[in-house]
Amino acid sequence: MLKYITEEDYKKLLGVKDIPNNFNKLVIEASNYINYNTHYRIDKDNPCEQVKYVTCLIINLIAEKEGKLSEIGNLKSQNIEGWSESYATPEEIQSDYSNKQYDVLKTYLTGEIGIDGNPLLYCGVC
Repeated sequence: MLKYITEEDYKKLLGVKDIPNNFNKLVIEASNYINYNTHYRIDKDNPCEQVKYVTCLIINLIAEKEGKLSEIGNLKSQNIEGWSESYATPEEIQSDYSNKQYDVLKTYLTGEIGIDGNPLLYCGVC
């Protein structure tokens, strides 16, 4: 399975002592997400520090998303005087975190070059 970081990398890069529950699943999911969106241009055996850091950030976003999806009734908005509440749907949460994950990729990997000499986020169209 593809894993851009280890537990020790995660702790070191984020400066934390603990790793998220089910870290193994999260790192595989994050690494494959990054690999797919960078068009398989990352050296799997020696990813750069930016890729490792992005993997940590994506792991955190996936864990946060899973936590929100598991909560019953994700409060989206509330009107106190008229007592009105609305809750985020699973689709809204998925969409929101999908956007957040891609924003992390754009923020940290835009200038990085892949093993084929092209930028990691270049999709072959000008």
